Amino acid sequence: MRPDDDMRVLHPGWDPRRRVRDRRRRPWFLLVVTVAVILVAGIAVGLSLLRMTPETPPNRPAFPPEAFTTPPPAPTPPPAPQPEFDQGGPQVHAPTMPTAAARVAGAGDDTRACDIDDLSLVNHGWERATGTSWTSVTATNMKDQPCVLGAWPQVRIVQGRPLALTFQQVSKDADGQPAAPQRLLLEPGRGASIVLWWRGYGAASDDTTPQRFFMRFGSGDWREIPLPPDLTTPFDLVDGGQVELYPWLPTVPAG
Repeated sequence: MRPDDDMRVLHPGWDPRRRVRDRRRRPWFLLVVTVAVILVAGIAVGLSLLRMTPETPPNRPAFPPEAFTTPPPAPTPPPAPQPEFDQGGPQVHAPTMPTAAARVAGAGDDTRACDIDDLSLVNHGWERATGTSWTSVTATNMKDQPCVLGAWPQVRIVQGRPLALTFQQVSKDADGQPAAPQRLLLEPGRGASIVLWWRGYGAASDDTTPQRFFMRFGSGDWREIPLPPDLTTPFDLVDGGQVELYPWLPTVPAG
């Protein structure tokens, strides 16, 4: 009996040719299984990635548009407030020069103090030496009653805005000689003068923006004093400049 016959007795249905066929088919089977496993694994990974990606509405980029724009510019700080003040009106009286000088008030003179509306204020006299400048203001009593002029006035120079100046009160006259401040009695038509002196800033100052000149007494209104028509910017001053105020003196300017 052949070995194949023995195998058929021991294992009915055994066929050696089928075994050969099975061996021939096994590599293709393993290849198909391997490919199927790889496909299933790829599909599983793809589904997991889709679940991790957030849904994006239609017609909208994955990133918000703001991510691609430049940041907004820093807000511009508001401009610093400019000082405000009553600019006053035109002179109450026509600019008039005094016909006589004031006299020093005696100890018993209890005449009321001069109000700025009592006076004609005239910007009189300009001088520019090397590096220094000065001008004067003459006050004339235009009322029918006398008044007393004393101490120093307040002064403001405006060039688009009030210039930040320091006004120093000094006790000397226009010639630089000592001159203590004193109370002056201004009878009708009489007057006194005050000098303003400063070291000019020349080309460093603004010589194009027109200037305005104001004065007041105490807490009264500011009164604008007209500047010479041929001088648009007579004060060659800048912020931080210093102006010396001489005391009122009983003088009558010549000319």
